[in-house]
Amino acid sequence: MSARGGHDWLGYAFAFGGAVCYGTASPLLKIGLRDYGSILTGITIALATGLLAVAPLAFAAWHGQGPGWRPERRATLFVLASGCTALLGFGSNTFALSQLPVVVVAPISSTYPLITVFLVRVFLRHSEVITRRTAIGAVLIVLGVICVTLSQR
Repeated sequence: MSARGGHDWLGYAFAFGGAVCYGTASPLLKIGLRDYGSILTGITIALATGLLAVAPLAFAAWHGQGPGWRPERRATLFVLASGCTALLGFGSNTFALSQLPVVVVAPISSTYPLITVFLVRVFLRHSEVITRRTAIGAVLIVLGVICVTLSQR
């Protein structure tokens, strides 16, 4: 059981599911970009598809909060900033896939945990702990990316 009262295994299952989906997205996107042409149109179609898929869930969640519920302004700003950075990340990754092989782009873009660990240290240091194992894992990610990138030359 986690500190919040839930089951840790559920969090791990969703994290693994996210990894499977992210891992599947790049090859599919590369295939689509190869024959589709326009990078910006590809990004737009992919994001619009995601929006249409999640909109009913978001609508149900909004109504599930109860009548009169409104998110805090500061929380909304953080969520909007997260959306903007996710859009920029997806766009950058899509452009990279149009220029380089998937086996190069995927490991490089998978260095995001290193950025996450750094930002957790900066912004969430009072609520989340970065252990020595976490820091070593982040360094190993970078070393793995270097090895994969150099092996492609």
